[in-house]
Amino acid sequence: MGAGHAVAHQVSAERNSFVGRRTELAEVRRRLSTCRLLTLVGPGGVGKTRLALRAVADLRRMFPDGTFTVDLTAVHSPGLVAQQVAAAIRVRDPSGQRVLDHVAQVIADRRVLLLLDNCEHVRDSTATVVHALLSACPHLCVLGTSRLPLDVDGESLLVVPPLSLAQLDTAQHGEDCEAVQLLKERAQAAAPTWHLTSDTGVPLLEICRRLDGLPLAIELAAVRLRTLSPEEILDRLDDRFRLLRRSGVTIPERHRTLVATMQWSHDLLDEPERVLWRRASVFADSFDVTAAESVCTDDTLPPGSMLDALVKLVDASIVDVTAEGNSSRFRMLDSVQAFGQDLLTASGEDPAVRERHRMWCSAMTATATLQFLGPAQVAAFDRIARHHHEISAALDFCVSTAGQESAGLTIAIDLWLYWEARGRLTEGRRRLDALVAACPEHPRRARALAVAGYLALAGTEPALAVPLLTEAQLLALADGDVPVVAMATQYLGQAALFDGDLDRADALLREAADLHLPLDERLSAFCWADIGVVALVQGRLDTALEAFTRSLAQNVNGNPWSRSHALWGLGLVQLGNHDNQAAFHLEQESLVIMQAVDDSSGSALCVGALACVAANRQQWEHAARLSGAEQMLWQSIPAQIPAPVVALHHDYEEATRQALGQRRWATCFDEGSRLDRTAAIALALGQPSPNQAAPQPSTATLASPLTARQLEVADMVTAGMTDRQIAARLVISPRTAESHVENILTRLGLRNRAEIAAWTARRSS
Repeated sequence: MGAGHAVAHQVSAERNSFVGRRTELAEVRRRLSTCRLLTLVGPGGVGKTRLALRAVADLRRMFPDGTFTVDLTAVHSPGLVAQQVAAAIRVRDPSGQRVLDHVAQVIADRRVLLLLDNCEHVRDSTATVVHALLSACPHLCVLGTSRLPLDVDGESLLVVPPLSLAQLDTAQHGEDCEAVQLLKERAQAAAPTWHLTSDTGVPLLEICRRLDGLPLAIELAAVRLRTLSPEEILDRLDDRFRLLRRSGVTIPERHRTLVATMQWSHDLLDEPERVLWRRASVFADSFDVTAAESVCTDDTLPPGSMLDALVKLVDASIVDVTAEGNSSRFRMLDSVQAFGQDLLTASGEDPAVRERHRMWCSAMTATATLQFLGPAQVAAFDRIARHHHEISAALDFCVSTAGQESAGLTIAIDLWLYWEARGRLTEGRRRLDALVAACPEHPRRARALAVAGYLALAGTEPALAVPLLTEAQLLALADGDVPVVAMATQYLGQAALFDGDLDRADALLREAADLHLPLDERLSAFCWADIGVVALVQGRLDTALEAFTRSLAQNVNGNPWSRSHALWGLGLVQLGNHDNQAAFHLEQESLVIMQAVDDSSGSALCVGALACVAANRQQWEHAARLSGAEQMLWQSIPAQIPAPVVALHHDYEEATRQALGQRRWATCFDEGSRLDRTAAIALALGQPSPNQAAPQPSTATLASPLTARQLEVADMVTAGMTDRQIAARLVISPRTAESHVENILTRLGLRNRAEIAAWTARRSS
């Protein structure tokens, strides 16, 4: 979605069969055809997430501009809900503020479905985000899952019930009910040698009834059929329910049953597995073996025993395992993790385990930051991004735990370049503000202020950046901390560039380059790239060429980010010198690197530069399309094209307009602006777009009981359009549109619009 007009459908792949829920799926479709906010509510373990994911997959045709899933499970800070939404739809956060405004600008009037999964622990902030987006985006629909309603105006609630159960007096047909079907399928998957017999129907149904038809509880019970008969499971459930029965009107019966099932599973484990369950619950997201060894082991659970315990937890369906690249990652279901956290608190180990988790995060970020300036930069960013939720949880622990603030500030400082590179400016600035305030005597305070100033500048707020950078510079000068003096001076120079004080910018950046050079010439390379930009804006091509060339020379074994910007600048220099071939190859090389780094603004710069190259080659239509693609890329961030870049592009764009004429130029520009990010980059690189599908026969050419006009109306119904919207599209009256829909229902023998959409989907497939 962040790619402009892209049609993206982000739906998690199902790992096993989906059982039942036909009634609920139909109701979700019906509700979302009449309301814009539907929340699936119910207790933990009832299957809200699984139902929502299947519903989103089924509703893709109804939302032609994209469906996006936002998992809030690992978001424990209310202030990060908007950030998580932005990340899910690939909206960068260039300003560091007003994230919701940026998300709303990107969604605009597109027909988008947003799934917000697991909202209950950040309900208030989620409600604020939903209200703001629904108010700003007229065609946005939101599907939420939560244990509690969001309490937003216009919210429709759908209570997700347990799986259906047959009556005991019809137990001979119990295998046909949803709950028993789930138990059978999961048992046969877990124990292929287990077989259903005529004698097991009643016990299986009774197990499901005792577990209230809750999918999570049933899946946990299914694993035990590897070693226990259905009758033995019933006996053990009797014992555990009596043992764990809790009183109190505020505790729902289903929650009592789920806790009983959890406790029962826990009691069947040996002590090493119990210890690992509670300790591994500290992870905010998935984890690997190395992380578990770092955080969960000690004299009580040595590393050698940990791996065996982890395997047993996977076997017991307490932990899920998935392959990711060349490694395995482990994850607990939400309810399983919550139960483990209760155990961790009760054990008294919580502070020690959370400190080990923080230490693991500290070591990870300290290692990654050493790679930020080298060729492994992208891999370092990717590694941090993969563990972002863990780092966020560790920083929350540092802020809330006396004595941990200093360690938290060190983590936030170490991530200085990551915060901008991966669109986490708001979080980075918020973390630094809180931890700097909590650590007035921190030995790296000057560095912290310099990083805070850098992030403010990255958010295009030089007025906020300059005081922070100035204070950092003064503190560092007093302490003799040359690296921080150099960093503060560098970004004070960049602030001057933003403010248009080009002479001051040039002087400060050259001073910073000299300070950086004996420390690490790769840092000096950063400065020379910016010196080149200053010279470009001033029209001094020879000086710009020298600066960009020096940046590349000092970054031979350095980071791809600096290299890509230097190549972009060199391309513009060659364009100014009318060497179109050299400019073309430099800009394409830069764009490939920008894509690897995942630098959205850098990619937009390169596409715009390639539009100028095309204009200089008199490839006028291609130039106009690239200009449109550039605008789309900036809007998808969202950000404005920087004023100096506008000035550099102006003459080439005007020449293109004059050559094509306003009407043809506007047509080509519009074609480019309607591309998604992938197609825009492919256009700029001269590659076929991966989104270009083979021509398909029109719907009207396929055998159908409907007329061509009725097929057209059916497609619009499937897209979620109302009768009034269909009438406006076809230039007919709303009553005629309504008649078309009624005739479609009659001809197909259907009952409602949802069934029309289902029929259309089946026919298309």
